[in-house]
Amino acid sequence: MRHGPAESAPFSCMDYVVDLHPTHRVLRTTVTTALTDESFKEIYRSVARLSATGGPYASILDLSQVVDFPVSAETIRAFAATSPAVPGERPRVMVAPQSALYGLARMFELHRDSMGVQVQVVQSLDEAYELLKVTPGDFTERLFPEEVAA
Repeated sequence: MRHGPAESAPFSCMDYVVDLHPTHRVLRTTVTTALTDESFKEIYRSVARLSATGGPYASILDLSQVVDFPVSAETIRAFAATSPAVPGERPRVMVAPQSALYGLARMFELHRDSMGVQVQVVQSLDEAYELLKVTPGDFTERLFPEEVAA
Protein backbone atom coordinates (compact mmCIF):
# COMPACT_ATOMS: atom_id res chain seq x y z
CA MET A 1 0.00 0.00 0.00
CA ARG A 2 1.34 3.40 -0.92
CA HIS A 3 1.16 6.16 1.69
CA GLY A 4 0.07 9.61 0.61
CA PRO A 5 1.24 12.83 2.25
CA ALA A 6 -1.54 12.77 4.86
CA GLU A 7 -0.73 9.20 5.85
CA SER A 8 2.25 7.89 7.72
CA ALA A 9 3.95 4.54 7.42
CA PRO A 10 3.14 1.98 10.11
CA PHE A 11 5.28 2.36 13.21
CA SER A 12 7.51 -0.56 14.12
CA CYS A 13 9.77 -1.43 17.02
CA MET A 14 12.77 -0.94 14.74
CA ASP A 15 11.98 2.78 14.63
CA TYR A 16 13.51 3.32 18.06
CA VAL A 17 15.99 1.59 20.31
CA VAL A 18 16.57 1.71 24.05
CA ASP A 19 20.09 1.16 25.35
CA LEU A 20 21.36 1.03 28.92
CA HIS A 21 24.53 2.37 30.50
CA PRO A 22 24.67 -0.32 33.22
CA THR A 23 27.22 1.40 35.49
CA HIS A 24 25.57 4.83 35.69
CA ARG A 25 22.02 3.44 35.15
CA VAL A 26 21.16 5.69 32.19
CA LEU A 27 18.52 4.74 29.63
CA ARG A 28 19.07 6.18 26.15
CA THR A 29 16.13 6.07 23.75
CA THR A 30 17.05 6.84 20.15
CA VAL A 31 14.16 7.60 17.80
CA THR A 32 14.95 6.86 14.14
CA THR A 33 11.62 7.62 12.47
CA ALA A 34 9.01 10.33 12.23
CA LEU A 35 7.70 11.35 15.63
CA THR A 36 3.92 11.04 15.40
CA ASP A 37 1.22 10.94 18.06
CA GLU A 38 1.17 7.13 17.81
CA SER A 39 4.95 6.67 17.87
CA PHE A 40 5.29 9.07 20.81
CA LYS A 41 2.68 7.07 22.76
CA GLU A 42 4.36 3.75 21.91
CA ILE A 43 7.83 4.98 22.88
CA TYR A 44 6.50 6.46 26.13
CA ARG A 45 4.76 3.17 27.09
CA SER A 46 7.81 1.09 26.16
CA VAL A 47 10.26 3.25 28.14
CA ALA A 48 7.87 3.29 31.13
CA ARG A 49 7.73 -0.52 31.05
CA LEU A 50 11.52 -0.84 30.79
CA SER A 51 12.20 1.69 33.54
CA ALA A 52 9.78 0.03 35.96
CA THR A 53 12.48 -2.45 37.02
CA GLY A 54 16.13 -1.97 37.86
CA GLY A 55 16.13 1.78 38.43
CA PRO A 56 16.31 4.45 39.42
CA TYR A 57 17.48 5.60 36.02
CA ALA A 58 18.57 8.83 34.41
CA SER A 59 17.43 9.11 30.81
CA ILE A 60 18.23 10.53 27.41
CA LEU A 61 15.58 10.84 24.72
CA ASP A 62 17.55 11.32 21.52
CA LEU A 63 15.46 12.97 18.80
CA SER A 64 18.46 13.97 16.67
CA GLN A 65 17.60 11.45 13.92
CA VAL A 66 13.95 12.51 13.67
CA VAL A 67 13.35 14.18 10.31
CA ASP A 68 9.57 14.60 10.49
CA PHE A 69 7.50 15.27 13.59
CA PRO A 70 3.77 15.55 12.95
CA VAL A 71 3.18 15.01 16.68
CA SER A 72 0.47 17.31 18.01
CA ALA A 73 0.92 19.89 20.74
CA GLU A 74 -2.06 18.24 22.47
CA THR A 75 -0.18 14.93 22.69
CA ILE A 76 2.89 16.71 24.07
CA ARG A 77 0.78 18.50 26.72
CA ALA A 78 -1.13 15.33 27.64
CA PHE A 79 2.02 13.28 28.21
CA ALA A 80 3.76 16.12 30.03
CA ALA A 81 0.84 16.06 32.52
CA THR A 82 1.18 12.31 33.20
CA SER A 83 3.62 10.44 35.39
CA PRO A 84 7.15 10.41 33.92
CA ALA A 85 8.06 7.40 31.78
CA VAL A 86 11.28 7.27 33.81
CA PRO A 87 10.27 7.88 37.44
CA GLY A 88 12.46 9.16 40.22
CA GLU A 89 14.71 12.10 40.90
CA ARG A 90 17.46 11.35 38.37
CA PRO A 91 17.98 13.72 35.43
CA ARG A 92 16.00 13.41 32.22
CA VAL A 93 17.48 14.95 29.06
CA MET A 94 15.82 15.44 25.68
CA VAL A 95 18.01 16.01 22.60
CA ALA A 96 16.25 18.08 19.93
CA PRO A 97 18.55 19.80 17.42
CA GLN A 98 15.87 21.01 14.95
CA SER A 99 14.37 24.34 16.02
CA ALA A 100 10.68 23.35 15.68
CA LEU A 101 11.24 20.05 17.49
CA TYR A 102 13.29 21.90 20.11
CA GLY A 103 10.27 24.16 20.66
CA LEU A 104 7.98 21.15 21.22
CA ALA A 105 10.52 19.62 23.61
CA ARG A 106 10.74 22.91 25.52
CA MET A 107 6.94 22.95 25.81
CA PHE A 108 7.16 19.46 27.34
CA GLU A 109 9.96 20.65 29.65
CA LEU A 110 7.97 23.68 30.86
CA HIS A 111 4.90 21.55 31.62
CA ARG A 112 7.07 19.10 33.56
CA ASP A 113 8.82 21.91 35.45
CA SER A 114 5.45 23.19 36.65
CA MET A 115 4.91 19.71 38.17
CA GLY A 116 8.32 19.69 39.85
CA VAL A 117 9.76 17.09 37.45
CA GLN A 118 13.19 17.94 36.06
CA VAL A 119 13.65 17.65 32.29
CA GLN A 120 16.41 19.41 30.40
CA VAL A 121 16.29 20.02 26.65
CA VAL A 122 19.57 20.28 24.76
CA GLN A 123 20.45 20.57 21.08
CA SER A 124 23.13 17.89 20.80
CA LEU A 125 23.76 14.39 22.03
CA ASP A 126 27.22 15.49 23.20
CA GLU A 127 25.54 18.01 25.53
CA ALA A 128 23.37 15.23 26.97
CA TYR A 129 26.39 12.99 27.52
CA GLU A 130 28.24 15.84 29.22
CA LEU A 131 25.30 16.59 31.54
CA LEU A 132 25.12 12.95 32.63
CA LYS A 133 28.91 12.37 32.60
CA VAL A 134 28.70 9.40 30.21
CA THR A 135 30.10 8.53 26.78
CA PRO A 136 28.44 6.82 23.80
CA GLY A 137 30.52 3.67 24.30
CA ASP A 138 29.16 3.26 27.82
CA PHE A 139 25.75 2.15 26.52
CA THR A 140 26.52 -1.55 26.28
CA GLU A 141 23.13 -3.20 26.82
CA ARG A 142 20.34 -3.14 24.24
CA LEU A 143 17.05 -3.35 26.11
CA PHE A 144 14.69 -2.82 23.17
CA PRO A 145 14.32 -4.39 20.73
CA GLU A 146 16.00 -7.29 22.48
CA GLU A 147 16.81 -9.28 19.35
CA VAL A 148 19.14 -6.57 17.99
CA ALA A 149 22.71 -6.46 19.29
CA ALA A 150 23.90 -3.12 20.71
